[in-house]
Amino acid sequence: MSYRLFGAETSAYSTKMRSYLKYKAFSFDWVPRTQDSEEELKRLSRFGTLPVLVTSSGFAVHDTTPMMEALEADSPEPSATPADPATAFLACVLEEYADVWLAKSAFHYRWTRKKDQRLAAQRSIEEYYPAGAPGDRKATEDLAIETMAGQLKTMQLDGELGPVVEKSFKKFIKLLDEHLKKHLFIFGDRPSIADFAIAGQLIQMLKDPTPTKIIEKDGEFVAKWCEFMSAPMASGPFAALDDLKETLAPLFAEDLAAFFLPWAAENLESALAGNESFEVTFGKDTLKLAPLRSAARSFRELRRKFLMGQTIEPLKAFTDATESTVFLLRPPRQDQRPPRDEPVTESETPEADASETSEAEAAQPRDGESGEESDATRRRKRRRRRRGGRNRGEGEDVSGEVMADGEADAAAEDDVVNGAASASDDGAAPTPDDDAQD
Repeated sequence: MSYRLFGAETSAYSTKMRSYLKYKAFSFDWVPRTQDSEEELKRLSRFGTLPVLVTSSGFAVHDTTPMMEALEADSPEPSATPADPATAFLACVLEEYADVWLAKSAFHYRWTRKKDQRLAAQRSIEEYYPAGAPGDRKATEDLAIETMAGQLKTMQLDGELGPVVEKSFKKFIKLLDEHLKKHLFIFGDRPSIADFAIAGQLIQMLKDPTPTKIIEKDGEFVAKWCEFMSAPMASGPFAALDDLKETLAPLFAEDLAAFFLPWAAENLESALAGNESFEVTFGKDTLKLAPLRSAARSFRELRRKFLMGQTIEPLKAFTDATESTVFLLRPPRQDQRPPRDEPVTESETPEADASETSEAEAAQPRDGESGEESDATRRRKRRRRRRGGRNRGEGEDVSGEVMADGEADAAAEDDVVNGAASASDDGAAPTPDDDAQD
């Protein structure tokens, strides 16, 4: 089967997906989002977010995580998913970290400093208008910058969280560099879904002056790894967790458990409760933030996977040792009933189809309950298959109408960045697509 991948060089998720397709040796055509391809992209896709993977039958798919899960099931080799369930789950955590938290660093560095802003706007416009942008070039750049900087609030980055993600990023680069000194890839001698997600963000950040300086200073091996991740090849098997944890555990303990996981857990609990804001503590600092609903849904799915896998002794030992377990399990309720995830209501999920969100979420199995499908769950799956919804059975063919075509990536920061690239014909930068906002 052959594919077409609509993307942009300014898009971290496009980079992630393109590298993955190259690694899997899938036949595909790279189609840059330009003024010339915009009309076709709109015809194929209900959404304006990137990337878009189009099958040979013309079916369009958006969300990179289920894209890769389906492709892995359909074409297992070369594998990007460790066979060991403990390391497979940790790879999922790091993919979520990249898609949701590391993306905040990329967005923050790109759109809060004048030099980074200007260069990013220039790149986006040059890619979208290969023959030259119409009208006043500087005015087009200025409007693109204004549009993207205006999204900082949507991404929680208009206040105190900006310095927090910078601190996290600097720590992450040092820890990842130490890990990559000993391992070709994050989980051994072949790339995992975590490698593709993290490299997708870092390759973008290496285009921006400010984060490039940080990576060049403290991430020599990270920079080399990013070059290799553009078109990686396996040189051996995935490593055992015992062979990885000397340098992998500090990455979780000192960065993820200190920054990303506390934020993700509080963000999810706030979304489940329907709160308009929540507080999260990073060290001595307590921040008040508005919840991001799409990030809540993806982290809820991560918790579900952990609930199923916490009986795996090496995994539980690793998350306990890195102080991650407390964030991966739902906190007990005040009435002390067994923990369960309540549905995120349709008012909390603007990206989803309002006609089915409430029922679909309510039909999800509760934490700790049997995975046996209820009638409501089966009806939901049938409806989503007809509509191209997110849920699909394990191992179903990627060409079938069961992959996600209606949701952006969990973070969507990258898709908002791409909004600046698709300026209108009169040279004005557009308002980012609604589905790219949380």
